[in-house]
Amino acid sequence: MMRQQPRSLTVAMALLGLLVAVGAVTVALTALLRDTLILNWAEGHRSAREILETRGLHYLKSNEPIVIPQFFPVAAVLFVVLAMLIAVLVVFLRDSHNWARVSLTVLVVMIAVATIGGIRIDPPAVFVAISYLALALDIGLLVALWHRDTNTYMRGVEEAPAAL
Repeated sequence: MMRQQPRSLTVAMALLGLLVAVGAVTVALTALLRDTLILNWAEGHRSAREILETRGLHYLKSNEPIVIPQFFPVAAVLFVVLAMLIAVLVVFLRDSHNWARVSLTVLVVMIAVATIGGIRIDPPAVFVAISYLALALDIGLLVALWHRDTNTYMRGVEEAPAAL
């Protein structure tokens, strides 16, 4: 007989889905807001800022007198790798493999640290807002993964049958 998955684990799965969806939105915005990201990046780099002031954004992008970071390919590859890793770990988490929960915990903490690092470099406001949303999801996910009911499920302890 299959054990019923606790509500805390159902919530964790939903939050993982939302976290992946937020990642997908972030990647899409990275593609759509490329110019904004380049302008933001150029503010912190003297030579890029000088080129922008003298020749403009079009010159910087088309002639590439200096190497411009390729934000979209990096974001897309990172997203695909993390989404696939989460998908694989979820399969094992559903089958109550505690190592998958530990792995997801480490992954979520690493994502949170990277997100905080991203906020510190002063990205455009939309990315800051998405980052705070992702951090809230990370916290909720950690709470759900380590909830008492999830702990019981991971140990494989069946609930005692009702007394006759």
